[in-house]
Formats: sequence, structure tokens, C-alpha cells
Amino acid sequence: MAPDDISRGEADKLRRLAEEARVTRTFEVIADRGALWVWGDEDEILFTEDAARRTLLPIWPHATVARLENEGEVDGERAIRIAADVFLKEWLPQLEEDDADIAIFPVEDQHAAVLTRAEFRARMTAALRLN
Repeated sequence: MAPDDISRGEADKLRRLAEEARVTRTFEVIADRGALWVWGDEDEILFTEDAARRTLLPIWPHATVARLENEGEVDGERAIRIAADVFLKEWLPQLEEDDADIAIFPVEDQHAAVLTRAEFRARMTAALRLN
């Protein structure tokens, strides 16, 4: 299991942010820390679907908020750290093959935003340049 990277109190504050504020904060944290978090186990990563039946990869800016959204659902699953550069170089091409988009910072099944791979790449690249 990934260690807490922020306190549960701080994670709860972030979870209560409005959707656009969660999106903004997500990109700031990823650029600052150089990583994002997904949920899964050693065999597979959690994907979800939206109402339009699009396949989505949920991502979070901190292990703690990912854990608060998913912990206890399936034994052995945990927050998994992915370096931002690895995500851009390796994961985005794989998501393209899987025809999956990205769900930013879901809280209680509400995505802060759903971004296409191109939109995510553009926002992440801009955030990394600013950092």
C-alpha cells in the first residue's frame, strides 16, 4: 500500500473542492511532484465507464485521495504511483490503443473532468513547463 502523502484532513479538503478547482489542483500537484496516482493491483488498473459508455482511467493527484475513494472495495488493490513523464510517453499511447479517456480526480463517482488523451497531454505539458 502506498503511504499517505497528505493528511486525511487535507485530502478531505481537496475532495470538497469544486470540479474545476480539483482539475486545476490535480495538474499543479502532478507538475510539482512529477507523478500521478491510479488504482489497481499488480495485475490490472481500475478503469470505469461513464453514462456514454466511454472507457475512463481515473487519476488522482495524491495516493491518499485515491485511497479514500477506493479502499476496501477489492482486496489487494492500492494506489499506484506513475511518474508524469512515463504516463505521457507510455500510458497515453496505450490509452489510445484502448480507446480510453481520463477521468480527473473522481470523488464519489463524480469526475472533476473527463479529458481526451490530447487534452490531457496539452494540459500536462503546459503544467510541467510552468513548474
